[in-house]
Amino acid sequence: MTIGRWNRRRAWVYAIRVLPALSLGGCDALTILIQPTTVTVLLVNNGSFPVDVDLFHSDVQDVPEFLLTEVGTEVNLTVEAGQTRTIVRDCDALQAIVIDNAELRVLGGIGPEANTDVLRDGGDFGCGDVITFTFSHTAAIVDFDVSTTVR
Repeated sequence: MTIGRWNRRRAWVYAIRVLPALSLGGCDALTILIQPTTVTVLLVNNGSFPVDVDLFHSDVQDVPEFLLTEVGTEVNLTVEAGQTRTIVRDCDALQAIVIDNAELRVLGGIGPEANTDVLRDGGDFGCGDVITFTFSHTAAIVDFDVSTTVR
């Protein structure tokens, strides 16, 4: 019997604290109560060949690009044709990000290359966002592109 009372008491305490915040702030109140702590990076290969990706990120928001690719955290991976790879980092660890080199492996590891601009926390993305890098190419494989979206 005391367990049931305890659970009811906890429910009332929760209702007293949370419901007024929700009624005053709506979705903003939920955002305050549930703060995101990570940034998700999706690498989507819409092409017909694997893509070798050299990605760099830093915990310093305003790091110059040349330093980002020299001293930033390097992530090297292959995204197979039609596949998606996911990287999740703590918001404090991912303040700037760039794809320094993405290479489409067409013949014997040789193919066109592409890169992206540096994206920075605050201006280009924020904590809780999903950054998507999408790799695509034309049928003739002369144009290889990396597009970027943030949501």
